[in-house]
Amino acid sequence: MKSILPLTLLLLVVAFENCASNKETIRTGVSKINTGSHLAQIEAIDADLKSPALSDESRDKLIIKKGKLLLDLGRYEETIVTLNQVNQAKANPVQLSEWNLAMGKAYIGKNEYSKAIQFLNQSEKLDKNTNLMERKKLVVQSLVAEREYYPALATLTKTYTKGNQKKDEFYYETAAKTYLKMGFEYKNTGFYQKGLQVANLGLEEFPNNETLKSIQKECLEVLQPEGKL
Repeated sequence: MKSILPLTLLLLVVAFENCASNKETIRTGVSKINTGSHLAQIEAIDADLKSPALSDESRDKLIIKKGKLLLDLGRYEETIVTLNQVNQAKANPVQLSEWNLAMGKAYIGKNEYSKAIQFLNQSEKLDKNTNLMERKKLVVQSLVAEREYYPALATLTKTYTKGNQKKDEFYYETAAKTYLKMGFEYKNTGFYQKGLQVANLGLEEFPNNETLKSIQKECLEVLQPEGKL
């Protein structure tokens, strides 16, 4: 792989910083919420938690539910404080897996990706059947955010290969975007070529994907002046 010419690199810095090098928001599964409904549910849970007749299992279920509602509202620190009230010693594996997943999402919300990865991996160890793809995608996104590009690509590839999972828009977007970031960070056209290749393959499957079109354009802006095409 050859390095990028200084002039070409300089011309791309401003555009790239407005796109791929910026901090990105990792999608944790919630798009729209009813704030009023969530707040009402939290209030009802708080009232239920005051009941002296509540079993430990029921209490933990309510706490996890409350934590997930706070998570949806973007109140990440409150989510962590709330979830830490769960008695982990008495919780069953599936419940603990759900707890770890919620904790992982909360730390993603706080941009503390290394902690998030620990909780997400622990969630998978406890329950390999539920929320598998969601966890894997969050781990991959967290690794990219931590600039752990090679582990991110390895995890992405393994996730889709091992489970015979059809490559979707997430796969193509994440792989192409990761190569784009690697090209910029390592000043290497070879990664831009890989990013372009993945983006082109993705656009064959999803021709209207705007993210892939943008990555394709970014890669071409580097490779065409370099005479790599």
